[in-house]
Amino acid sequence: MIKGILFDKDGTLIDFSLWRNAGINTIQTILTEYNLNDDKLNKELQKAIGIKEKGVEPFGALAYGSHEDLAYELHSILKKHINIDYDKFETHVVELLRKEVLRDDVEFKEIVNIRKLYEYLNSNNIKMGMATADSKQSAMHLINKLNLHDSFDFIGSYDGTMKMKPHKDMCMRFCSMYNLVPGEVAVVGDSYTDMLFALNSGAIGVGVLSGVSSKINLKDVANVIVPSVESLFDRNVLEALDEKSYEARELRTA
Repeated sequence: MIKGILFDKDGTLIDFSLWRNAGINTIQTILTEYNLNDDKLNKELQKAIGIKEKGVEPFGALAYGSHEDLAYELHSILKKHINIDYDKFETHVVELLRKEVLRDDVEFKEIVNIRKLYEYLNSNNIKMGMATADSKQSAMHLINKLNLHDSFDFIGSYDGTMKMKPHKDMCMRFCSMYNLVPGEVAVVGDSYTDMLFALNSGAIGVGVLSGVSSKINLKDVANVIVPSVESLFDRNVLEALDEKSYEARELRTA
């Protein structure tokens, strides 16, 4: 059986609606600040970063890119209407997004009971880590809000020292901390970036359909696709993750 699992945060452990709401609110704040309140422009900006009427685009900036990528997409639309210094705008957008997810009233909806997941994996001698493109401050806000201080063996985040996914840095640090080799680690996530992260790390890529992606978005890069993290409570699925044959794993998953 595998010895470590690195979980993406949003769309994997936590409902991605948190970030959809953050994107919508950030756009509204910007439009108000620049006195550009217009429904058509609002919808155009939402579409530019991948916000749909229901959900988000799996390869849109909100789901797939960095905060800076999101700022670039918004600026490309807004510059047609008003002269905005890009560097200042980028910094402002990043700050707005971070403030949105750090609000005291933000609601974190668990896709899976994270504490029970940790206890289950721990009982099977599997180390549990988080690998998120989000900031360390935001990751800790989640942990503090849900009282999960003892539910992760490793926290990987965009903290200014770790390289962002899909670079292998977070996985290598996790492996080094617990004397693991990448082939003993599963990377579980809902996005194409997560699966590239697994591939670059030499880990097993486990795609989940609880977030931004459908099976067609993940099938060419994931080793395994399951409906959600809940599937890992099935010991047969858990044991199948380190089988060498993809076909054998696929029979037991989504």
